[in-house]
Amino acid sequence: MSSKDDLHTLAEHVINSGKSLGADQVEAYTIFGSAKSVQIERGSIRRFTDTSNSGLGIRVVKNKAIGMASTTIFTEDSIEKTVKDAYALAKVSPPDPNFKSLPIDTREAPTIIGRYDSTIEEISVEEFTELILEAIQEATITDDAIVSGSFTAGIGERYIVNSEGIDRFASQTSVSGYLGVKIQNGEDIGNAYYYDAATLMKNFKHKKIGKEAGSRAKKMLGSQKIDTTSLPILLDPDSTYGTIDPILSSGISAFSVFNRTAFFVDKIGDSIASNKLTIIDDPFIPEGTDSAGFDDEGVVPKKLTLVENGILQTYITDSYSAPLVGLENTGHASRGSFASRPRPAPYTMKIKAGAVSKDELLADMKEGIYLMSSSIHSSGDNPQVSAQINQGFYVKDGELKYPIKNAVIGCTIFELFNKIENMSKETESRSGHEAPWMLLSPLRISGGK
Repeated sequence: MSSKDDLHTLAEHVINSGKSLGADQVEAYTIFGSAKSVQIERGSIRRFTDTSNSGLGIRVVKNKAIGMASTTIFTEDSIEKTVKDAYALAKVSPPDPNFKSLPIDTREAPTIIGRYDSTIEEISVEEFTELILEAIQEATITDDAIVSGSFTAGIGERYIVNSEGIDRFASQTSVSGYLGVKIQNGEDIGNAYYYDAATLMKNFKHKKIGKEAGSRAKKMLGSQKIDTTSLPILLDPDSTYGTIDPILSSGISAFSVFNRTAFFVDKIGDSIASNKLTIIDDPFIPEGTDSAGFDDEGVVPKKLTLVENGILQTYITDSYSAPLVGLENTGHASRGSFASRPRPAPYTMKIKAGAVSKDELLADMKEGIYLMSSSIHSSGDNPQVSAQINQGFYVKDGELKYPIKNAVIGCTIFELFNKIENMSKETESRSGHEAPWMLLSPLRISGGK
């Protein structure tokens, strides 16, 4: 059932069944996927799983009321029942005055270069295990180092068909890995982690995961508490992206904007950050793990400038939310699973570089904090930030002096965005996501002393 032709036949059957029942519009969202996953505990492979993640989500519209149902069983009886369930829910649900239509998009969806790799799909248990053991070996920098983590390699096929002419198929692969390392010298403990992800096996830096996790754990030995104070903060590219992405994702979803829960309600054309911040959302980056030629409703997305010199340029929308905020559909529909209703989410953000080198940013710091693979952001739609410093260093006269423990950064997301003082001219790209080193003006640090 996982071939393109089988998926198409299944989706067409769903559409025809729904229409024959009397539905005004019908959508079939089908995924077929499999993944090999390995769990590592204390430097050894403890668990291997080979799982499938397949399912069918059906959305039916009747008199502007929406019914949704899903199944993981692909028998004729199960599919028929799921269509009938979705239709029955639509018939008894109240009409949604905000719903306009399932999307219509006759454009040809672009093919993303480097989004599929047969090597990942066909990798054997033995080959995958050998790769992971090499990463663990790199991470074991001392005899008593405790190494844990997980690795996953998988393939997913996605087919979206609706009664308005949408007919899309894509196949994509990914491989990812994460290792955490803990080393101890008496009562002194060093903890650190590192990860990588790629769509092509040749781009997956499995040894670097282990090497970086181990070396960073060693650097975290000798951590000290600092006084409560306000200090500038320099973020490495992982930290920059990890800070900006969740804040902006929560802040510019058109659905959240309409519901008045987004951070940046009614802010298009207004300053939401320092003029040093420019962000582009690009769905079409070759070999990007979040790149896609169409969204989870089958609409071809747009490459967008989200923020330019601190000014918010647009919101991200899908077919439902676009009319609510008076914007066109930007093709940013995203589903948490085949059973979920789509909501807007970004693809791959590129944060624009500055004109100063990262070494200059650090050298000019008289006293401050350097963050490594961390993030400063809030939870959900709460603008208040309280971020534990897990991999951070105290900086004095441009030098990393010692790692920090028991320190928390406190601010709001609005304050944080306006504290962006500079960006480095160097950037790093991870799975298509691109970010520079970012310097923040002094923020409040609650120390442990």
